[in-house]
Amino acid sequence: MASDVLISYLPNEILEYILESDVLMPKDVCNFGSTCSKFRNLVNTSNKLWKTKFQQCWPNLQEVPDRQKVQSWQFEYKSRLEFGRKLRKLVSQMSRRFHKKEEISNSELSDFGKMMQEHKYGYAYMVDELMSIAYDNEVFSNLTEKYYTEKVIRYIRQLHLKEEWQDFLTLDLEDQLLEKGAVLVAQWCQPMVEVSYNSIASQLDDIATQVKAQLFMDYPNHPLFRTPEDKFVSWRNKNISGNQWKPSDSQKIISAICNVLFQQMGFHGNNEMYYSAENSFINMVLLTRKGIPITLSIVFESVSRRLGVKCEPVSFPAHFLLRWREKYNNDECGAELSPYYYIDVFNGGQFLTKRSCPRYSPDSQCPMRGLSVRPATPIEVIERMANNLEVAGRQRTQMNGRGARLRSALELLNLVNPSDMNCILHLARFYMLYNMDLADLMATIVRMQDELEPRARDQARHIMQMLQVYETHHYKDTSCSFPQIEPKVRSENIAYAVGMIMRHRQYNYRCVIYGWDSLCAASQEWIRQMGVENLPQKSHQPFYNVLVEDGSIRYAAQENLEVASEPVAVTHLDVGRYFEQFCSTYYVPNAEKRMEYPQDAEVRQRFCGYTDVK
Repeated sequence: MASDVLISYLPNEILEYILESDVLMPKDVCNFGSTCSKFRNLVNTSNKLWKTKFQQCWPNLQEVPDRQKVQSWQFEYKSRLEFGRKLRKLVSQMSRRFHKKEEISNSELSDFGKMMQEHKYGYAYMVDELMSIAYDNEVFSNLTEKYYTEKVIRYIRQLHLKEEWQDFLTLDLEDQLLEKGAVLVAQWCQPMVEVSYNSIASQLDDIATQVKAQLFMDYPNHPLFRTPEDKFVSWRNKNISGNQWKPSDSQKIISAICNVLFQQMGFHGNNEMYYSAENSFINMVLLTRKGIPITLSIVFESVSRRLGVKCEPVSFPAHFLLRWREKYNNDECGAELSPYYYIDVFNGGQFLTKRSCPRYSPDSQCPMRGLSVRPATPIEVIERMANNLEVAGRQRTQMNGRGARLRSALELLNLVNPSDMNCILHLARFYMLYNMDLADLMATIVRMQDELEPRARDQARHIMQMLQVYETHHYKDTSCSFPQIEPKVRSENIAYAVGMIMRHRQYNYRCVIYGWDSLCAASQEWIRQMGVENLPQKSHQPFYNVLVEDGSIRYAAQENLEVASEPVAVTHLDVGRYFEQFCSTYYVPNAEKRMEYPQDAEVRQRFCGYTDVK
């Protein structure tokens, strides 16, 4: 009792300092404030205390909200807390609504978009809360919630990036930096990674600093070292109209860049995995130091610009190069233009001219030969990056998440070039394949039909007719409904259960069962193509839907499967769609799967020796 009296005599500054400790949770602070009027007044009026608690609870929101504009941090804390609760409730309802859908239409996620737009800091708060769900400390728990969380993150990231893209288009050409466009592309295609312009720009700054150090070692009297700092700041933030140095000094800087990038830091072209999507993501290129010509060119151009040397991107059909000339404005008095030199960053920064450029294959001409080309604009560069990503999305070398990657690439291409009818056609086919909403595509065609060339207008009309036929006869709007779940009844010949980790006897892959049929339910064409009739039991046996560790989805005969001797977790992106937890030797089906296969729990227990943990 004496200690209670003693603490009431402590100055508010001391009490505030104690309450700010990260050992005390906000709930503890509120409980403390409920003990007497003095403490209640302290807790309710201390802006500093609640600012500290806000930052302790959400450390990734250090700069959000704007510190200068928050009148009450206690109110902001409550607002952020309630925002998170409401968001988690929406996420928890997704499996019941979408468990039968592989891809979710943007229109079906509009509740998240509205929630984001209704709050002043909605985007930052939503990303922070969703990331905390996706990356909690329980790697093998809450799998279904994490699966749908990734769907929402992709949607709200891209909703936000669409606004950023429109802002980018309105910038003056000198403000349309290639690195900014590359960041947008990287963030669009990697929603689960934070790719910020400040971080990328800082890494490019560090490379420029290393180049300065190399230049000082080679040429300590270079005029760059007598340049005011504000000049470097200007070159960092804006495209430059020409070289800031005389030709010989510019060449020395380019030589130092090549030395640092390709010799010291080891940047190089990724010949082995040329079509990997990671080669188009500037954050990954800076991390792995390998990429394709276009991303390596963006790194080179960004560094050279910071040092006052202008390099222009040139998008040849067969290759992507940078070009540099001694002077960019020497035609004012009718003087002869200085020649272009091409920098092949994919091959170590090799300097080329039209005469010296080697052939890129025995049967093809030099990509520069006979061509008079202009430099590519930043928007054209980004469009080419989107095209590269579409090609990468169609590759079958990486099955895990292949559909989502292709969708992101097509939607990015549609964002960058909305009048591209071929892209709209490919996107429409993708949407139809996954029973997705076509309304946005149809509205786009209607909006721009009158602005198209006659041939493109005819193509647009045919695409519109195709979409209308599909929407009338095939599309089912499930955005507001809860699909009916029909329980499946086991028969004696079904040996295994949903959630069990299996091994394929013939191909030796590990997989997890997410569904079964008492007899093969595939088409006769599939049965013939897969040689099912060559099996001892042919098609007259149970077949299982399985998620394979290589990212593929397969339909396997019971006689080809056996319980895995080492039942470790299966690294498949769709695991969370069907399962909520991994319990050492098997997966626990989520609520929807348990309703669909209610009798499988007993079989899992018999094989795995555990009762489902929920």
